[in-house]
Amino acid sequence: MIYGDEELYAVVNGRKKPPKHSKLQAQIIVVLSTVMIGVLAFSAATGSTGASSIQQRTISLTGDLSRSSPMLSQATDYIKSMLPNSSPMKIHEDFRAGIGGWMGSRGAQWSVDGGTMKPTGLRVWKPSVSLSDYRMEFEGQIDRSAMSWAFRAPDLRNYYATKIVVKKSGGLPVADIVRYAVLNGIERDRQRLPLPISVRADTLYHVQMSIRGNQFVTKVNGQVVDTWTDNRLKRGGVGFFSDKGESASIHWVDVREEREGIFNRLFAMGFFVTPAALYSLE
Repeated sequence: MIYGDEELYAVVNGRKKPPKHSKLQAQIIVVLSTVMIGVLAFSAATGSTGASSIQQRTISLTGDLSRSSPMLSQATDYIKSMLPNSSPMKIHEDFRAGIGGWMGSRGAQWSVDGGTMKPTGLRVWKPSVSLSDYRMEFEGQIDRSAMSWAFRAPDLRNYYATKIVVKKSGGLPVADIVRYAVLNGIERDRQRLPLPISVRADTLYHVQMSIRGNQFVTKVNGQVVDTWTDNRLKRGGVGFFSDKGESASIHWVDVREEREGIFNRLFAMGFFVTPAALYSLE
């Protein structure tokens, strides 16, 4: 950012430069932007079919009026590009219909018995591959040694992996959480942390993961057990796998896509002024 002398002085001395807009100007911006987006929403909802049922011809902001002004046309095109064109994806899998929706290598011979899936080699859930930000939730048990899952997996050679690994310590089972990245088939940056929950041989694990931007949060049985960041994989689906000597049973999995709300987008774009900002403008 390039500052003028007065602005640089204000920044160095910890003073915020007084804003130029008055409260009245800010209120006018809010009213006009609200009307504008309202017209856009009405136009998008009615479309061409709604106009035929109305006797009086209505001027559309995204149609006739925008064509009369190139600047307005560009503005409305930009707004429409920021609007979501479909609902966020919500998908559920309980494995009762088999594993036809999961892609994997020939060696990934998963078995399904009564709606419980036991993974071997990595398989990725096809409907989730195109997603970027989402919440992953599933329930499973460790049969032997560990339960492993993947996320942000665009294919079978690139993904983030997490494991709950159980071991015995003084006759009692304890668990660690292990995470790492796999890039071009090569494991990188493995981390192992103690899992801060008590476990037993028959513990049922309810896992929730939030994958948003470069931030990943893992919860196990309602408790946050790990948070970390990584920028290398931007998009990809969820999957399960078991390494040699490991076995787990997965009962179900949910994936819910997360998107930035439309009003957050509009605030970021400058079409709306937040109510708090009105009182800070003088």
